[in-house]
Amino acid sequence: MPRTRRHKRRGVSSIELIMVLVVLIVATFVSLQFGIALIVKQAVAQASLVAAREAAKGADSAQLRAVIERVLSGHQITIGSDSSFVLEDPNPEPQQGTLPCTPPAAPTLDSDEVRVTLCVSLTAHPILNILKDYGIDFTGRQFSISSVAIRE
Repeated sequence: MPRTRRHKRRGVSSIELIMVLVVLIVATFVSLQFGIALIVKQAVAQASLVAAREAAKGADSAQLRAVIERVLSGHQITIGSDSSFVLEDPNPEPQQGTLPCTPPAAPTLDSDEVRVTLCVSLTAHPILNILKDYGIDFTGRQFSISSVAIRE
């Protein structure tokens, strides 16, 4: 009895399904990882902006630390080993936190401006580094966001 074409393709659908599922699962994890990173980036930008506004009102580094930690508290990020900030009023004050954070050299600040540069490690708690085995590794990378405000 001759073999039919259907008999020769037995199990091929299962193998195709497995191959497609692997690609879909990896794509889902990539979307999840980058989605969380973008949410944290927006929170860091917001914290930097709020801190710059408070610095323009005359807040000192301790008050700015509290403001930044309040904004980032929903993401469980605190100033320390995973994040830091620098206040320029217009001269840089000592860095708060241990993560290296360098303010941008340009543009230079006018005498009535303040700048807050906030740096957060991409391996801080809420950001998942689940794809490092697949070549998407956030180790050693950070968000550095600066905000400028004019003194009131």
